[in-house]
Amino acid sequence: MNFLRACLAIVLAASIGAWGPAAAETTARMVQVEPNVALEVLDFGGAGRPLVFLAGYGGTAHTFKGFAERFTDEHHVYAITRRGFGVSSSPAPSDESYAVVRLATDIVAVNDQLGLVRPVLVGHSVAGQELTEIGQRHPDKISGLIYLDAANAQAFYGPRSDVLYPIAGEVRADLARLISAQPSEARRLIAKLRAELPRLERGLNWFEAAIEGAPDDTSAKATTGRALQDAVVRGARVHGAVNATILSIVADPPACEPNCGTSASQTYARETAAQTDDFTAAHPSAVVVRLPHADHFVWESNPDEVEASMRAFLKTLPNPVKP
Repeated sequence: MNFLRACLAIVLAASIGAWGPAAAETTARMVQVEPNVALEVLDFGGAGRPLVFLAGYGGTAHTFKGFAERFTDEHHVYAITRRGFGVSSSPAPSDESYAVVRLATDIVAVNDQLGLVRPVLVGHSVAGQELTEIGQRHPDKISGLIYLDAANAQAFYGPRSDVLYPIAGEVRADLARLISAQPSEARRLIAKLRAELPRLERGLNWFEAAIEGAPDDTSAKATTGRALQDAVVRGARVHGAVNATILSIVADPPACEPNCGTSASQTYARETAAQTDDFTAAHPSAVVVRLPHADHFVWESNPDEVEASMRAFLKTLPNPVKP
């Protein structure tokens, strides 16, 4: 109920080095990440350790205008629009073109082309899965990860996670590999799939509860972008803990007015608290900041608190070594 509702609510330049001079104003450029695919990058200027913002589902680099500029006094600040959104390229939706591995690879490619030396990545909502993927696959490419209400079940699938998307994506990938696997690999996959069944059952129960009483929507607006949403969801996977320097800022309990007394709102609050507790337990060195009754867009509802938490965290990071 939590991530589904959040996702649907959200809306289903010359190259400058990491330590270059501050830019006079925000500039935009397109950076190619693979043949025929380029991503929009906003350069907010500034000088110092690079800070790279990643929007949630449906958002763009422009989502952070008015907040990202707060950090240009000590950082060179950028924001990236992922493929499929804004003016970034929109390849035809497929499991390969929008899987989390592909989305994370895009971010690393942009950072490399800009010459950024171990930037700090700041991700909102669904971008949490990209942060975790990069932290697990490319720890040498980053200095830290900042989750803005993004340490959700797609970023870390904890022992009490019951959101359907990550486990469904994991099971789907395992089944696809099983068909052509050698016997030794097939036996391993079958054992893994059987172990995943209880989680899949919990995920189905969660999804069933999330759509209880919801009518079908066949409007043109509802169907627009559904293929893209499906491709992103299918690409989700089960992520464990990530060995990185982490700040997680969470709306816990989340804003609920005017529906605080409803069963759905209370369930969402319990799920949020459990997810935050599990994430904290799995990442004992992480800094976890809970903002009571903050909005999902925490930097908009609580800008000063988010800025202060980010600044305090960023000051603890050692300076990256220039190549």
